[in-house]
Amino acid sequence: MLNIECSVITYIGLVRSNNEDNYYVNGKYKTDSSVATEGYVDTAHRDSYLYAVCDGMGGEKYGELASMIAVQTLAQYQSTDICQTINKYINNANKFICEEIKKNNGVRSGTTLALLYIRNNKAISYNIGDSRIYFFRDGDLYLMSDDHTEAQRLVKIGALNQEDASKHKSRNMLTQHLGISPDELIIEPYVSEVVKLKKNDILLLCSDGLTDMVSDDDIADILWQSDASTTDLVKELAANTQANGGKDNATIIVIKVV
Repeated sequence: MLNIECSVITYIGLVRSNNEDNYYVNGKYKTDSSVATEGYVDTAHRDSYLYAVCDGMGGEKYGELASMIAVQTLAQYQSTDICQTINKYINNANKFICEEIKKNNGVRSGTTLALLYIRNNKAISYNIGDSRIYFFRDGDLYLMSDDHTEAQRLVKIGALNQEDASKHKSRNMLTQHLGISPDELIIEPYVSEVVKLKKNDILLLCSDGLTDMVSDDDIADILWQSDASTTDLVKELAANTQANGGKDNATIIVIKVV
């Protein structure tokens, strides 16, 4: 059985007045929306591990509420095999967010979801929206998730290349997120291939507050520090987002097989 070390950080950034992001680490999540910066370290040994990053949208309190609902609902599935319950979780989280939209006189809100599940030394990810999951091994960074954005849709039909998509005006225009009525769209998460983990592998979950500010090449350079702890890595990634402008909330989870 592998030993897993994990650290997380979430913060407002340098421009926004509130933090609409949330995280989930084996039952732990952000409960106080007034916290400007929050970090958490998890080294407990478990039979399975469940992580998520949720980037809320809707402004004011609404985005925070949507991401909070997503992680609170996920806590109800901590003891399940998420591979078997993922659709039930997504449908329930989406239903609860849609109910809040009705309570708030139709003010639209929602959240992305980037979810990682580890069991029996194997990792699989599920995502909705543009929060990402990366896998890092021996100096190479691989994207496990798939952005649900208009720009990425244009890439898939051949209208854009990947490099242009990262700068395109529609790169943050979501085609899927939690908080969409089933009458409008049936939400379908992207499911990654299963990865067999080994010592020194690193997994990264993050909101676009990181990926809009720091390139994949720079992320790989930061992760390629064999002696760095997960706490060191999340702090350095966060510092780079701020050094490059910190234009959005950022939430970063780094998981390392030690």
